[in-house]
Amino acid sequence: MTKFIISIILVLAGINSYAQLKLNGTITDHKDKPLPLAVIILQQTGAKGSGAITDSLGSYNIVNLKPGSYTMRVRFVAYRDTVIKFVLRRDTAINLQLKSTQMLSEVTIRAQRPVFQRELDRFRFNVGQTDLTKGNNVWDVLEKTPLVQASEDGSLAISGTTGAIVYINNKKKVLSGTALKSYLSGLPSDNLDAIEVITTPPSQYEAEGGAGIINIVTKKNKEEGLIGSASLSTRQTAVNSQAGSLYLNERSGKWNIYSTMYMGNRSRKPTTNRDIFYPGGSIYGISQRNINSVNKYTELYPGANVGADYQLNKNHVVGMLFDFSGITHRETRNASTMDLYPATDSLTKTVNKDRINSQTYSLNLNYQGKLDSAGKTLSVDYDALAYRSGNNSNSTNTAIDPLTQQATNDLAIFRTSSPQHINNQSIKADLDWPLSNKKGYLSFGGKASFSKIRNTFLFENLSDNNIWLTDPGQSNRFRYEENINALYGNFSYKLSPVWSYQLGLRLENTAAKGWLEDNQVVSRNYTNLFPTAFLKLTTKEKGAYVLAVTSRITRPGYWDLNPFRTYTTDKAYFTGNPLLQPVKYYREELSHSLNEKWGTLTLQIAASQTIGEIYALPYTSGDTIINQKTNYGNRYGQSLTASYNNQPKPWWRLSGTLLVGYVVTKGAYANDITIDNQTLAITIATNQTFTISKKAGLSSTLVITNSFPATIVNTRIGNRLDTEIRLRKTAGNFGVTLSAQDWFKSNKDRYNYMLGALRVKDNYYNDTRSIALAISYNFGKQTVKDKRDRDTGSQDVKGRLM
Repeated sequence: MTKFIISIILVLAGINSYAQLKLNGTITDHKDKPLPLAVIILQQTGAKGSGAITDSLGSYNIVNLKPGSYTMRVRFVAYRDTVIKFVLRRDTAINLQLKSTQMLSEVTIRAQRPVFQRELDRFRFNVGQTDLTKGNNVWDVLEKTPLVQASEDGSLAISGTTGAIVYINNKKKVLSGTALKSYLSGLPSDNLDAIEVITTPPSQYEAEGGAGIINIVTKKNKEEGLIGSASLSTRQTAVNSQAGSLYLNERSGKWNIYSTMYMGNRSRKPTTNRDIFYPGGSIYGISQRNINSVNKYTELYPGANVGADYQLNKNHVVGMLFDFSGITHRETRNASTMDLYPATDSLTKTVNKDRINSQTYSLNLNYQGKLDSAGKTLSVDYDALAYRSGNNSNSTNTAIDPLTQQATNDLAIFRTSSPQHINNQSIKADLDWPLSNKKGYLSFGGKASFSKIRNTFLFENLSDNNIWLTDPGQSNRFRYEENINALYGNFSYKLSPVWSYQLGLRLENTAAKGWLEDNQVVSRNYTNLFPTAFLKLTTKEKGAYVLAVTSRITRPGYWDLNPFRTYTTDKAYFTGNPLLQPVKYYREELSHSLNEKWGTLTLQIAASQTIGEIYALPYTSGDTIINQKTNYGNRYGQSLTASYNNQPKPWWRLSGTLLVGYVVTKGAYANDITIDNQTLAITIATNQTFTISKKAGLSSTLVITNSFPATIVNTRIGNRLDTEIRLRKTAGNFGVTLSAQDWFKSNKDRYNYMLGALRVKDNYYNDTRSIALAISYNFGKQTVKDKRDRDTGSQDVKGRLM
């Protein structure tokens, strides 16, 4: 099986599987000036030695090396010989700086990590090793991340399982859905180091998020001074978008102050087509309904944060972080509905105008301390969060003569308003306790979180006298209160150089109450245990094996609990569901990683069980189609994932992933709609980077992802092909990137499903065919240490906003 998967990926990527390794670097003196004519001698046990002499820039380059253990000796006049021993597993850079006293001052070994790495509890995509980060934004990089599926509505899935939670430097992000997508789309990706896909999160992470965690890791720096970066970009689809950002970090003495500011103006012109086929003899007399919608929206998304850390002494640090993000969304949705009858047809035009505004404010106060010389550390966080949003929509439905295309009369004119207020406070503490034998550590902690949510939905009709009248049958007020208390413990131990393990347990109690108008509709008090276990076997000949077992929970998003309505036409709308229940998720996986001369290969076999899965499903009420999230039933999946990386040529670097999953869904909803489906889901992706001219700083990247047709729950999803080609030019601290995306307009959503006797076909295109230009500039001392990473206490609630 392993050989078969390797063969598939090699064929897909066109790989030369016998590439040799190389070693390079620079030799400098005590003033950091290059040392020409330094002698480099490289020796491998049982093999013929090799070597090099540094050039006028102090650089050396040794090629055609085999993996293994090496001894490196550096000789230069007036300096004693310097000897270094290391293991070469991939292309590596070793830089040496010598002192005039013949003492070695600094050794920097920068191994060029493989693009893909399998660690104990996560899959790591070292995106900083590629040029995909240059002139791009974070959301674009997520869309190209293996195992991750990013939807246009801002939802994220891992290996086909929805409900992934986003962290940035181990801090759960503020937003979800379209708000999260807008935020990440405004952040430049130039400072990204890696994307970690954690399918089996250990117990110290929040239990929230059934699919797992996507942790976005930024680069870290080490010295004092000021650094910063600025970027500007523009993207042309059917309409034009612009974005800009500025990042600053000043570290001086005991203070570290940092800030990020960004502003974007995103515009799109998506299109939707829906065909509804009614059975013969329908009580409504209709045979087919066709809805065509052309939308145009503009979204302004400003944001900023400012933080400061102060080092009380060498062992204790306090900090503050304030974050703001906002969205101003304006959209016009023009839909035409054609109903086909045996005798005559009817045509209705609907114009929806939406105004959406939201603001998120969060404050974190943090303490981190080293308690003793053995390495015990304590972290305490207090957090406060406030979220405000308003969604106002006006809808006009007009009857049109199909022959003359002239308006005959207004069928319905109505408007809706759905403001939402969320307040949360929390406190958490974490203690890490290394063992005295340095072979393991114990970590434990606790957290208390309190949330209050207020939702109002107002529905008004325009009367014949042009007066707005409230419809009490469709308007409502919803209040929701939630208290979550948690305790966790985690133990890791290395039995030997071969065997290691990790055990964890998290206890969470949730008390929730909800009122629709003045009637209590939610009253829950439940306690869950979430065990995790990892076992790792490391061998020299066959790589590493990791067996992992985990359990998690997905609580309904606050916005999903809000019984709002968003109308497409007067006979089609989306609505929330205050009766949603939490979802339980279990996963078992076995991973195997290999680092060989032909490349890096990671294989993963997994099984998962999702109990009470939440999914957005349609149902009919009369001749109206309603989309609503519901706990329809259970999902059972088995998957095989293969990820491959190699650099067959100095100018060519490539990676490929293959995901094959078998998914079974069983359940029922809307009283009479049964779900019983089995499907095979296959996704293939490749990312290839070509160095056109290293001297000129010119490179290109080709990214291709194809998802083959599959059935998810009750919906048949068509083939989806995403393509992007990028051309990158660097000149000192400046970078310019030109990219073209979805040139074949093949990145479309195609859905086909049954609603009882009704058959529905949906086609959606989000105006992704585009060409973009991005300019970036880095300034300051680029070895400055970045801001301190903190997992703030309100992060668990932030991910459920929207």
